[in-house]
Amino acid sequence: MATTSGTERARTTLAYLRRQITTGAWAVGERIPIEPELTEILGVGRSTVREAVRSLASIGMLETLPGRGTFVRSATPTSSVLSEFLTAYTLEELLSYRRALEVEAAQQAALHRSDEDVEALEAAAAATLRPGQCPVMTPQPDADLAARFHYLLFDAAKNRLLASLYAGITEKLAEPANAERLTHASDVLSMHTEHERIVDAVRRGDFIDAVHAMADHMDNDLVILTPDDEIIPPLRRSPDDQVRVEAARAESAGRSAG
Repeated sequence: MATTSGTERARTTLAYLRRQITTGAWAVGERIPIEPELTEILGVGRSTVREAVRSLASIGMLETLPGRGTFVRSATPTSSVLSEFLTAYTLEELLSYRRALEVEAAQQAALHRSDEDVEALEAAAAATLRPGQCPVMTPQPDADLAARFHYLLFDAAKNRLLASLYAGITEKLAEPANAERLTHASDVLSMHTEHERIVDAVRRGDFIDAVHAMADHMDNDLVILTPDDEIIPPLRRSPDDQVRVEAARAESAGRSAG
């Protein structure tokens, strides 16, 4: 790393620490390696490590206890201010907001992903996924790798604001009052297929395919149930609109296959 700029070293260090947490390599409650060990692993100075730790502590992922070390406190960023702010919005509005974040993250990930990001996404996409685990219904810190797929995608996007906003919306959707009204529209096999399509686009750096793949996934992901257990579509389209959407999907799938 000697030839990289200070800004690049700081970003790489922060990304490494976040990835260790979001993938579960460092479990919640576990003490992370001490500062000298991290400087040796990453080949950066102590000030760079301290800044990365402070950044993650500021969003609730790490906590430094004097005389004891630094511990993982959350697998995702937390913000009580954001959570309180989102309370003013309907569930429909929250899902629309999540969709916008996911699509933008897919585009950014295709443009900015590293080899390590791709490896982590591939491992998450290949991991066993249980029903209802993609990933809002099980956002707990101890959820398995497959349930962390979307968090890893936001890490690959290299945009801290996007990642923090996504964590806030996920936390809000998981609250009992919202979670009991939500279900997944697609089965486990479909989820795997959709995740693999997203990873393929990100791996190839094709941000257009990544956007289409994520938009399709959002159509088939979380949906709202009425009191009569009827599904409310995430986007209300006319029959003509739906025909155009299906044609665009078929064209995108043909490009990917080619």
